Amino acid sequence: MAIDPLYVLHEETSGVHVVSFLRDAEGVAPLEPVKHYFATGFLDHTSGWHRLVVDLSGVATLDSACLGPLVQKFRQTQKSAGRLVLTGVTSPALEEIFALTRFDKVFPITHDRAEAIAIAAA
Repeated sequence: MAIDPLYVLHEETSGVHVVSFLRDAEGVAPLEPVKHYFATGFLDHTSGWHRLVVDLSGVATLDSACLGPLVQKFRQTQKSAGRLVLTGVTSPALEEIFALTRFDKVFPITHDRAEAIAIAAA
């Protein structure tokens, strides 16, 4: 699947790949492209990346079709002695989803992008 550069942003810092999402003037990432990315393109797009930060800043919520690929990538990075770190989990709905699924206990989650990159790089 081709990744839409209008919505999904990628950069590499200190050997860590960072995926984030374009946000509007109010700081909100459009939900449908974000959900579509996780459900259909995330695993292919991040294939071979062993140190990864997913910046969810501006993402209001995610559903099970999004969370499944995140968990799968987390397992892949663990098997390859890599790291997947989440940052920007600040929306109340997103925080609740991570708490209810107990993924807040599984994934390393930081509020600071630079800290997330440092953890992933270690």
